[in-house]
Amino acid sequence: MSNNKTSMPTSDLLTRFCDKANTLWKKEDKLFLACSGGLDSVVLGQLLKDVGYAFEVLHVNFQLRGEESMRDESFVLKLSEEWGVPIRAKRFDTNMAMLESGHGVQETARDLRYNWFENVLQETDCRNKWLLTAHHADDQVETVLMNLFRGTGIAGLRGIKEKSGYRIRPLLSFFRSELEEYAEKRELRWVVDSSNLSSDYTRNFFRLELLPAIEKIFPAARQNVYETSKRMSEVEQIYGMEIDKIRKKLIQKSGNSTGIPVNLLKNIQPLDTILFAIFSEYGFNAHQIPELKKLLDAQTGKYIQSDTHRVLRNRDWILIDKLESKDQAHIVIENFNHENTFAEGKILMEKISDRNINTNSLVACIEDQGIQWPLILRPWKTGDYFYPLGMKKKKKISRFLTDLKLSKTEKENQWVLESDKKIIWVVGRRIDDRYKLKPGNHSYLQLTFVPRP
Repeated sequence: MSNNKTSMPTSDLLTRFCDKANTLWKKEDKLFLACSGGLDSVVLGQLLKDVGYAFEVLHVNFQLRGEESMRDESFVLKLSEEWGVPIRAKRFDTNMAMLESGHGVQETARDLRYNWFENVLQETDCRNKWLLTAHHADDQVETVLMNLFRGTGIAGLRGIKEKSGYRIRPLLSFFRSELEEYAEKRELRWVVDSSNLSSDYTRNFFRLELLPAIEKIFPAARQNVYETSKRMSEVEQIYGMEIDKIRKKLIQKSGNSTGIPVNLLKNIQPLDTILFAIFSEYGFNAHQIPELKKLLDAQTGKYIQSDTHRVLRNRDWILIDKLESKDQAHIVIENFNHENTFAEGKILMEKISDRNINTNSLVACIEDQGIQWPLILRPWKTGDYFYPLGMKKKKKISRFLTDLKLSKTEKENQWVLESDKKIIWVVGRRIDDRYKLKPGNHSYLQLTFVPRP
């Protein structure tokens, strides 16, 4: 156990926990406790029992520590029996998951754990349901310091939220020393994860080495960092309201595109702060701010990317587009179907008998007699060609899109509709001349492209 006794208020922990819980959920809500068997989650479970809340335990066995992992699982199963609460225990082959994902052990374990938690909650038929985790004030201090050294904005200095989505962290205002004291008074038992005793992991280094060294010089450092995080949480609210006003002024949406006029963005101050506030939501970090600023004076076509988005200079605009994997993007339309949804919107199908042809570019009027089912709806690819309406010679899709002076993102997001390996429509642009309507009174197929809002 830790010998670090942080000075705290003298009020009884159980009373304070009860007061805190009353602000975070209602008595009739469904509660799930993420329990590893360690001190923090054991104390949280006991507090829930002592206050009188009904809850269910969720335990994850990552099978990374051999017999120790099985020991933890057995301990939590027995503990749940003592508490008289239901439990679900899940085992993962984490090493295999790491190989498949290509991620490190911590990221893989976190994804496995929270994906499972989320599935459990989704399958639970209850209006209000919460996952309780045992993050405490020391976790908050470590998180804030790690964010500070990595480089962060106000949100990073605010640290972990007490409540976010379906997750609640009811111990976030309690230090570990308090939890240890409560455990001793209640004579609780818990297990110790041997990996937490090694400084190999970043958080363990902060917990075991850096913070104790800092406290030799600044004894109140832990408490001071925690109080700073609380102030930053309030500052973030004020900051967020101002940023929202600026976003509404800058960001404009048209169809599938999100853009910012360059002239407006150039005149916003402080520019670096505004750029970080806006583009961090799209996966960009503080180190990419200089590159974002260069786009304001760059030529059309220049862009930078985060893991999730691309920011592109296109004439007088900065365009923001989500990067989407186009694997498995082919949609097979087996037969006539009124509505067909895909990544860029949907295509509505109608059989029309009158000759009042709709000439809107988003509408394609095609001879259905020449169509062979199924139709394939897919993104265009290099080498694709068609015969644009009114032309007798074929033209590559790449050249056709370039001639329309489309942006790089617009080109990448272009889809085509094909029949029997022939492109019949460059969706929302032009049909193939071979499928245009022939003279005579007969029905035809009308396709209407409805872009994603």
